[in-house]
Amino acid sequence: MKGASELKLQRPAPKEGAATLTRHIVAAIIATLMIIGAAGPLLTQHALALGSGPSQANLSPSFLMLSNWVNDSFLVMTGIPIENASLDGLVDTEPMITNFYLGPVGLLPIELTFNAGFSRRAFLGLNNTVVIYSDSGYELQTLAPPGTTKLLSLVAAEKQLNAYVNISAGATVTQAQNGVVTYMSAYNLRVYLCTNGSVSYVSRPNYTVISISLPKGQSYVELSLNSTCNPNVGDLINYNAVRVDEWLMSSRRPLGLSSQALASEYYLSLLVLKDDQNPYLGTFAASPSPIYLYSWVRDSSFAAMALQKSGHLDSALKYWLWLLKAPQYGNGVWYTRYNFYTGAPDSSFGIPELDSVGIVEVGIYQYFMLTHNVTFLEEALPLLNKSVSAQVSWILGSKLHLVPEDLSVWEDRLGYHFWTQAFNYLGLVDAAYLLSYLGYNTSPAIKAASLLKESIIKYFWNGTAFYSDMTSEVLFTQNGSELVLTPQAPLLSSSSILPLALNLSAWPGYAVSSDVKSVLKSLWNPSVGGLARFYGDNYHYNEYLFDSSGPMPPWVITTLFLGLYYSESGNYSGAMSALSWAYAHSQHGLLPEAVDPKSGLPLPTTSPLTWSSAMYVLVSLNISPRSGFSRGLYYAVSAALLTIVVIVAYILQRRSASRIRSLES
Repeated sequence: MKGASELKLQRPAPKEGAATLTRHIVAAIIATLMIIGAAGPLLTQHALALGSGPSQANLSPSFLMLSNWVNDSFLVMTGIPIENASLDGLVDTEPMITNFYLGPVGLLPIELTFNAGFSRRAFLGLNNTVVIYSDSGYELQTLAPPGTTKLLSLVAAEKQLNAYVNISAGATVTQAQNGVVTYMSAYNLRVYLCTNGSVSYVSRPNYTVISISLPKGQSYVELSLNSTCNPNVGDLINYNAVRVDEWLMSSRRPLGLSSQALASEYYLSLLVLKDDQNPYLGTFAASPSPIYLYSWVRDSSFAAMALQKSGHLDSALKYWLWLLKAPQYGNGVWYTRYNFYTGAPDSSFGIPELDSVGIVEVGIYQYFMLTHNVTFLEEALPLLNKSVSAQVSWILGSKLHLVPEDLSVWEDRLGYHFWTQAFNYLGLVDAAYLLSYLGYNTSPAIKAASLLKESIIKYFWNGTAFYSDMTSEVLFTQNGSELVLTPQAPLLSSSSILPLALNLSAWPGYAVSSDVKSVLKSLWNPSVGGLARFYGDNYHYNEYLFDSSGPMPPWVITTLFLGLYYSESGNYSGAMSALSWAYAHSQHGLLPEAVDPKSGLPLPTTSPLTWSSAMYVLVSLNISPRSGFSRGLYYAVSAALLTIVVIVAYILQRRSASRIRSLES
C-alpha cells in the first residue's frame, strides 16, 4: 500500500461517491500522522521514488499467492508481462488463477482464466485481496476468505468479458442455481461455480471446460471446493475483511517506525508471509514465481522467525513441526529445498548446504525463548540431538575445527563459507542452551562451539573484514604436508553482516564494525542505493536469470541485513533508512529479491521474495520507539489507521457486491 494513490485503487468500479469517501479518509490519515509527528516527508519521498505508477515497468508483480490460511492455496498470475520472459523460463499469461491446492488432497488440476489481455497494474491490498487492472479496461479483485474453501473474483468490465474454468481430469457437470457443480471422481471433490454471468460447458473423459460470459459492468465468479456457494457475495467480502483485520490486529506493533507508510509495509509483508505459507503443511514458498516455488529451509526458517517475532506463533509452529519430520539428506542435515505442495525433498538441487543446520537451531531457540513451550522443545529434542551430534563430529573431527565445505547462502561455489561457519557457531551455542535446559550434558557442544569460533577468527578475519569464502589446499614442505586455507574470490560478501548482527556480543566489536564498513565501501550501489551480494555478481544479468541491465544488482535482503545491524547497534535512523529503501524499491509494497543496478526498478522474475518480507518484519520489530513517544498513543493510532484502511477496502467491495446483487434481481 502506497499512501493515497494506492488506497484509491481498492475499488472495482470507481464512482464519484466512493472516490470522494476514499479521499476524505486518506486526508484524515495524513492529517493524523502529521498531528502525532510522523515523518510526512517520507510519504512524498517514497511516492516519488516509486515512479508514476502503471506506466512504469516492473512496478507490479506477475505472481502472487492467496491462501485461506487453513488448507487452501492459490497461485495468481496477474497478467503483468515480463520482458524476455522465455529467457528466464517463464510464460506471460492473461490473468489466471492456478495451482489450486487443497490439503491434504494436494494440487488440483483446475485453472480459472480471464480473457482480459495483459495487465497494467496489480498489487495486494491490506484486506488480502489481489487487485488487477488490465490494459483492456477490466478490473479484477480476487480473495480467498480465511477459513473457507471459497475463491471469489469480482469483475468490473467496460464490455463483456469471457472467463474459463479448465479442469484437466475426468469430471461430471450438472446445472445448478447461478452456475454448475462439477464432480471430480478421482479426487472425490465437488467444485461449485456460481456467477451472475451465463455458463456453458464441454465435458470430455479427460477434461472439462466451463465457459463463463460475464456482462458489462459488475460481475463475479465464485468457486467453492466441497461446499456450496455463498449466495450473498457481500457476506463473503464482509467475512474476509473481518478475519484479515483480526489477524493483522493480533500482530505485534512495530512501535519504532517513523511513518504510517512504513508501518503499512510491515503489515503487508506479514500478509505475504502468511499467504506464501502452505496452510496445511507449513512449508513456505521462496516466492510465488514459478522459478522459486519451492520451500528452501534457509528462507523458510527466516519466514518462521519473522512470524513468531510478530506474534503469529501458530504459523511459525506449523513450519517447525513440519521440519521436525521432514526427510533429511543425512543425520542432522536437510536437503536444500523441498516441494512446496508435498514436502518431498528435491534431491537434485544445491547439495550440500550446511548453513541451515545452524539457522534452524537459532530459529527453534528463538521460538522457545518466546513461548517457553517445553512440550515443543521435547518434541524437537531428537532433531536437536542429530544436529548437534553432526556439528560436534564435524568440528572435532577436522584439523581445521570447521564445518565442512558447502554451497552456502548464495549457492554458487563450494568452499568454507563465513556465513555457514558463523551460523553453525550461533546455532550450536543456542542448541547447547536448549539441551542444557532439558538436563543434558552439553560439554562436547560447548567445546566444539569454542573451537569453531576460534577457527572463524583465525582463518576468516583478515584485519579489515571477514573473508567470504576459503578453499583448502595441501602445502608441501620439507617436513611433509599440511592443509591450509586460502581466500577464494570474491573476497567480500554482504552476507557476512547478518550472522554478525544477530548476536553482536558473540564477535569482537572491532571486527564487526570494520567488516560492515568494508562491505559498504565495496558493495553499496552509489547510483540507486542498496547492497549487492558480492563483486562481479552476474545473477539476474547473464547467469541463470536475465532481467537486470547490469551486474551486481542490489538485493533487498542484504540491504536489510545492514538495517538489522544498524538497529542492533542503536542506529535507528540507519535502520529506518534501510526500511525506506526497501519500501521505495518495491512493487506497490511487495518486496522483490533484487533491483536493477541502473534504474533501481524491481527485478520481476523473482518478486515478491518471501525472505525479503521476513527481513522487513524482523528489522521493523527491532527498532525501538523514539524517545518521549507515547507507546499507548502509537498503539491507539496505528490500530485505528489499520482498521480504517481495511474498512475502506471493505466498503468499496461492498458497493461492488451491492451492484452485483442489483444485476441478479
